[in-house]
Amino acid sequence: MIGEDEMLNDSFYLFVEVAAQRTMQLMRGAKPKLDVRAHKYSTIACAEVRGELIPWETVTDEQIVAELAEKQAVVEEEMQAEIEQADLARAELTPAAAKAKKA
Repeated sequence: MIGEDEMLNDSFYLFVEVAAQRTMQLMRGAKPKLDVRAHKYSTIACAEVRGELIPWETVTDEQIVAELAEKQAVVEEEMQAEIEQADLARAELTPAAAKAKKA
């Protein structure tokens, strides 16, 4: 168990941010990871974060940009494949293709 002064690398702001996100998860129906008598979602979330039961990580702007670029590349590849498939289907339906099939 970590103390309040050691919370999330001495960052109270980060503690509050992680606890707030966990509170939202609990409000949406996530199961508590701790058996506490508290009824308030925020109290449960804070206890879970203090008990190091909630995984979290900080990311740099560079990591975010790299991840977005990677996702964009995948989407562009999928779109290109769909365009090529549509072009093939369209080519099969043109009159020239129909004549070639009859011959």
